[in-house]
Amino acid sequence: MSMTDTVKPENPYARTYADFLAQTREHVLVVLQDEGLYRHIRVQAPGTRMWSWDVTTWPGHLATSGDIADGYMFTREPDMVGFFTSAGKSESYYSDGAPGIDFRYWAEKLCGGRSREVKQYDADLFLRLVREHLEESEVLGTEAQEFHERQLTLLKRLHELRGLDPDAQAALFEAHWTAESTKASYRPPSTLYSAVRDEDNKTASRSALAGLWCTDGLTDEQLEELIAEHDWHELADLDVPRQSPAERREEILEEARWHADSESEAHKWLADHEDAVGSDTWEWDLRDWDIHFLFTCYCIDLAVRLYRGHAAAKAQPSAA
Repeated sequence: MSMTDTVKPENPYARTYADFLAQTREHVLVVLQDEGLYRHIRVQAPGTRMWSWDVTTWPGHLATSGDIADGYMFTREPDMVGFFTSAGKSESYYSDGAPGIDFRYWAEKLCGGRSREVKQYDADLFLRLVREHLEESEVLGTEAQEFHERQLTLLKRLHELRGLDPDAQAALFEAHWTAESTKASYRPPSTLYSAVRDEDNKTASRSALAGLWCTDGLTDEQLEELIAEHDWHELADLDVPRQSPAERREEILEEARWHADSESEAHKWLADHEDAVGSDTWEWDLRDWDIHFLFTCYCIDLAVRLYRGHAAAKAQPSAA
């Protein structure tokens, strides 16, 4: 690849497009009527109507019917073949050679306001949006996981320099996590005793954290090593969660999978988990293009390309 070449994006509907290509590789154009804007063309494999479709046009309209792409009608411009030649489309846009069709734009041209009908709830889309949001989260995202792993690497080196065996290291972590859990779960009523208990929990938490990050017994050289090689000032003296951000993400995703059966259930789960996925999920569109509509768009694209090739050849002067 030369420096001037651009990397084409992956087709989000690559599987559907691959299926379409596999089923239509032997298809040819059959022109049944061709009188100005009044056209009736068919695309089929020779000798069979399986996976075939018809395209019919008249001024301002294009309709599809057949074994696939059945029952759609579009309206926009007087010559709809001309419209679908380039409007909302880029040739060979994706890495698999698929055209870059703006399905939303084409759906808006459906007659009868059917643009909403050609999308349906997609559980995979719901889960993908949840995953992407979690991976970008400041607390649970990939950067948070990287920070967590760097903390563990630093603590491992710190404890090695202190001469702690695995059991002693594990005890420090357990003391820290237990103190944090106790502090987080305590909900004091408004009494003096409870206020004292709450402060005791906070003191215990600070003490356990200090024990985890303690540098007693380290030489100046060893401490300088930690500072220089492990970003001590950025990582040290901070909480280290028992559950890593990556583990927490997978736990939330697994819970989301149990609520992915329907669009209403998915939206309810999102609303109930604003602490993890944010408060703007009501704007998420959990619907994706129906496979029949995707096939219809690919059918129109192929039919138009074949027809234009036919028209261009017809317009060529015959050899003398």
